[in-house]
Amino acid sequence: FKPAGKSSLQTVLPYLNKKQSLILVHDVITAEEDIKAVQRSTASDQLSTVFYCLCPNANKYITNSLPDVNSLVKNNCKIVLGTDSLASNHQLNILEEMKTLQQHFPEITLAQLLQWATVNGAMALNMHTALGSFEKGKLPGIVLIENTDHLQLTGSSAVKRVL
Repeated sequence: FKPAGKSSLQTVLPYLNKKQSLILVHDVITAEEDIKAVQRSTASDQLSTVFYCLCPNANKYITNSLPDVNSLVKNNCKIVLGTDSLASNHQLNILEEMKTLQQHFPEITLAQLLQWATVNGAMALNMHTALGSFEKGKLPGIVLIENTDHLQLTGSSAVKRVL
């Protein structure tokens, strides 16, 4: 074995399938150099689209830390939201993930969080032709987010399914 002298992500990038989207999950230690390496790989068509899946409550449960969300946003990374599983999370609730992110990163807008939770997730799962946005022929679900404060989520924010 000869160490590559690179991070794990940078080391495996050349071996990944060029035609599939990639979803990176639990990236609590992804450094700026890793983000740049991913961007170079997608720009050179070495990789297709790369999504960064944030599961903040699972991250806190497992490592008591969160990803550098500001770095992902600053670098225009495609972000999606997840919950992981009940093995590493107390609940499977995207709204609670959004609340955690907004609590720790108040500069992230509700509009960004909603995009990450809807259309970006549909794109990452290659389901964007059927889900994720309001367009003719799609099957969107509609939820009402109640108890917000000037477009900020609060501890008492809750969802009610409308359609």
